[in-house]
Formats: sequence, C-alpha cells, structure tokens
Amino acid sequence: MNKIQIDQNFSISEQITLDDVKQLANDGVEILICNRPDGEEPNQLTCAQIKAVADENDMQFIHIPVSGRDIPDDVLEKFTDTLDHCDKKIHAYCRTGTRSSFFWGLSMARTNSTIDVLAKAESLGFSLAPIAEKIEEICDNCQ
Repeated sequence: MNKIQIDQNFSISEQITLDDVKQLANDGVEILICNRPDGEEPNQLTCAQIKAVADENDMQFIHIPVSGRDIPDDVLEKFTDTLDHCDKKIHAYCRTGTRSSFFWGLSMARTNSTIDVLAKAESLGFSLAPIAEKIEEICDNCQ
C-alpha cells in the first residue's frame, strides 16, 4: 500500500488488501472510506470483504463510491461530513488513490483558497489539476 498521509488524521491510498486493513488498524485508523464501486475491476476485493476485516478490527467502514472524477455534490457532502464531524483517524482509498485525493481536495476547497489546495496536493506528490475548475467554483461559493 502506498499510503499518503495528508494530515495527522487523514490518509489516502490505492486499493487496499485485507492485510492492509489490519495494518491500518494497528496504525490507529478507526474509519475506512471506500470511494470505489464494487465490480469496477475483475478480482477486486468487495466492500463486504473489506468491511468484514474492518469489523474484526473495530473499524468503521463507509462506502462512498463514485466512477471517474465526477463527484456529485450530495456524495461530496457525505464525505465532507465524515471529515468534519469526526476527530478519528480516517483512511480513504480507491483504485489508484486519485478519486480519494479529489474528494479531499474538493472538501478542502470549502475553507481554503484554490492556490492553497492545489499547492498542498502538489507538496504531497499528487495533482488536482483535473478538478481545479471545480475547486475554484467551491472556493468562490464559500467566500
């Protein structure tokens, strides 16, 4: 697992394995967010499989799936609410980590400038350029 630690309580990665769930629990993660729909790829672990191991390790599992980079506002709100109303360690994942990074970037746009959000992402080694326009739109609406 190539985990990117965004801040003290939030990290993202590509698709996790069952062993990764156990490692994340050992690292203190209490909430897993899956941003992948089931059946996106052949032989992909299902949400039920991940949730079962999460349950065994006293972790909450939240499924917030999207396909591609288009994240509907109501789906983004569910993700954002989870981050806003929780002081627990959270790990989000998808196929490559890109969708989870997009969720993070869009949620950060509510309280940060476009430049700050894009710069933070770049400093962590990923790009939010494909959703920069949406980030700017959210930033403009939140001022």
